Amino acid sequence: MIMNYGGDRDHNTICAVSTPAGYGGVAIIRVSGPQSLNIVSKLASFLPEHPESHKIYFGTLTSVLGEMIDEVLILFFQQGKSYTSEQTVEISCHGSPAVSQWILQELISCGARIADRGEFSYRAFINGNIDLVQAEGVLELIESQSRRSAQQGLRQLKGGLSKELRTIENNLLYVLANIEAAIDFSTEDIDVINKEELQKRTSATEASLSKLINSYQSGRVISEGLHVALLGEPNIGKSSLFNLLLGEERSIVTEVAGTTRDVVESSLMVSGVRVVFMDTAGIRKSTDVVEKIGIQRSLESQTSADLVFFLFDGNKGLSDGDLQILKDVDLTKLVLIGNKTDLVNIPEVERRTRVQHQLVAGKFFKNPELVGEFLKTRVFFGSTLEHTFRSLIFGCLEQQVSKDSFEDEAVVSQARHFDNLSKALELTKAASKAFSKDFSADVEFVALDLKSALICIQETLGERFDDQIMDFVFKQFCIGK
Repeated sequence: MIMNYGGDRDHNTICAVSTPAGYGGVAIIRVSGPQSLNIVSKLASFLPEHPESHKIYFGTLTSVLGEMIDEVLILFFQQGKSYTSEQTVEISCHGSPAVSQWILQELISCGARIADRGEFSYRAFINGNIDLVQAEGVLELIESQSRRSAQQGLRQLKGGLSKELRTIENNLLYVLANIEAAIDFSTEDIDVINKEELQKRTSATEASLSKLINSYQSGRVISEGLHVALLGEPNIGKSSLFNLLLGEERSIVTEVAGTTRDVVESSLMVSGVRVVFMDTAGIRKSTDVVEKIGIQRSLESQTSADLVFFLFDGNKGLSDGDLQILKDVDLTKLVLIGNKTDLVNIPEVERRTRVQHQLVAGKFFKNPELVGEFLKTRVFFGSTLEHTFRSLIFGCLEQQVSKDSFEDEAVVSQARHFDNLSKALELTKAASKAFSKDFSADVEFVALDLKSALICIQETLGERFDDQIMDFVFKQFCIGK
């Protein structure tokens, strides 16, 4: 359903509680729109007729019937100096839901209306205070579940990604303007194109788009967390490893194969990033209806996971069943964990050599030379009964979440941005390819590709939008933001 933005509603004065629902020390009620001060003044007689912007006033709020509601602090923002760029008043009252709801009812009776989801941010966008990318940065900051996620959202809110996109936009506009001038003068045999400069600008655009697209995986992990699926045959120690990593008994562990019937999730923080572990049902052939459903979910979890911790018997090496399962696992996600090494004393070099031969024989790597590097960084041996094994696995996780550092750079973390920029890159590549040869015959097609790429960038920034895009972005916000 499309939210009811636009029309006369954009000129209404809106109000909402901006702090989380429930009891607390303080609740903040935000009022925004042309009648904000006039409406609030009906309840706050202590406000001066012309309050100063960004100044706090203290007093008792009273209802339209003269009943005392609460002692409050009122902060006034002049038009053009607030988050929405509208005249805005923020009321800080005691954090009782009964008090805040009473104040909202009084504001409505005086002429305000309840804000829609994300309407304050929508107005900030419409009034030019933020672009659509920055608005999404606000949401990421609000919903951040880790320090690095919060930092990433703040960089986006402050315009880091927007700046990169505007540079790309300006380069595309420059190239398009020159190409269209060449088209206009083509009938007069006047060559107005500096092909070298246009090629340089197009190549720079292609490089910038590629860099942003390549940051998506790391940006998404920082934003949403790193998802790790624990996979393997039944009774191999997945639940034991799950409990060891979390430091608590979250999954039931028994000697009965098939104890885990469904995907069990839990998370913790690793190097400032949320890591979500998924304990899955052991994969085997089964006639049990419930277990078969659990096994199917196990197989599905490895598709959505960022990492797959595949457990096997470290004393026997990879079984035929293990090798069959691994054929469907993305090797770029795979970490092999040989468990139960406390049961048999075998030199680790022997264990690794066995796994190496099995991987090569199974043709998991097109280039066998890559197996050696995989063994060094993605294969571990130990026992889930030994606490030191936890440190070994955490070292792998820390390396994974820290392998790409984007602390001071623009990062793409949302699917909408990734999709738009991927389309823009393909179109720009087509234009760049044309510049490498005599493109005079295809100049109109080059212009068409670059125009389409430009539209992708402008849609990302919100310079071009429709109701569906607005609904997709702002419906994710809570009421009050």
